[in-house]
Amino acid sequence: MEGRDPEGRLSLAARGGSRARLAGAVLAGALLALLAGAAGGFLLRGAGAHDAAERYREWLVSGGWLALPSWGGAAGALRAVWDAGTPGGRLGALALALVLAALPLVARPLVPEEPEGRLPRGREARVRAIRRWSYRSPALVGRIVTLSRDPDPWVREEAVLALGRNRVVGDIEHAVVTRPSRYLHHRLRDTLALRLAEALADPVPAIRAEAARALWLAPRTFGPQPAAAGTLAALLDRAPDADTTRIVWLALDAAAGRRDSTLAAAALRFGARAADPALRRAARTAADPGRP
Repeated sequence: MEGRDPEGRLSLAARGGSRARLAGAVLAGALLALLAGAAGGFLLRGAGAHDAAERYREWLVSGGWLALPSWGGAAGALRAVWDAGTPGGRLGALALALVLAALPLVARPLVPEEPEGRLPRGREARVRAIRRWSYRSPALVGRIVTLSRDPDPWVREEAVLALGRNRVVGDIEHAVVTRPSRYLHHRLRDTLALRLAEALADPVPAIRAEAARALWLAPRTFGPQPAAAGTLAALLDRAPDADTTRIVWLALDAAAGRRDSTLAAAALRFGARAADPALRRAARTAADPGRP
């Protein structure tokens, strides 16, 4: 048979080709898994499944970045088992598949935290840092608290948004019996609540809306927060009839996400005078989720 010596053993060239095919299968599987992982993240964001996208991002940071290529490579090695020319080759491919499959379960490497130091300079750099730090670690979430006091309203708004959507809040809000929260009693929880409560008095209405929505839609983390409901109701009452800005949508989204009589009444009042049909429908839904 071609590729074998007179005694029926694989030649050196054939064995080298078998190893090359195995390496190619592992590499192809790893690359396909990375592409599928990236596509999955984009699809979750594009579909508006923000909670699922945030949990997926947290999984990647906590070791999923290694699991994807490792498990893809393991699948490629399993595929190569059937193409191996000898029992030894099949055994080697199977062993490699098992090692790759177990690697992320044993190693579980975390993305290293960024070192402490000066905060980034410039608006764009600070906004990028806020988005990058949100799901890295509680320590980096704590650095966002400092940026939430930035004199630039754009940076401040992005930071306040991140104070309501981050690793700590997501972990507490999505905890279940089989996966209890790791940060339920973390000291940063009170720090976030205090800073968001302070932001309810920010001179910029959009920042007040972001802070109120963050407090209102995370009851496990921040508790009842009637001041947040009052802030959202006041923003709706002060909104012009033709207002279609993000502030109004934030307030209506918060009202629809968690019931409160004061907030529901404000949503009804706004819906009665709103000029935009979509806003009227959203206001009715926010006031009474059971209504179409």
